Amino acid sequence: MTNGGPLNSTLFYNLYLYNKAFVNYEMGYASALSWILFAIILFFTLIVIRSSSMWVYYNGDDDRD
Repeated sequence: MTNGGPLNSTLFYNLYLYNKAFVNYEMGYASALSWILFAIILFFTLIVIRSSSMWVYYNGDDDRD
């Protein structure tokens, strides 16, 4: 990692969250950032779980489209 690179051009969300929490000691702000990250991951996980019936075939299912 480049620690953000020139003008923070390579600063990813996770590294930004880490810097806010453990470098700048802004734990409240970092906690809010982590809840936002949790919500984004939960959203995409639910999309994958809900759509799995379209791309997974279980042996014995006769009602394939």
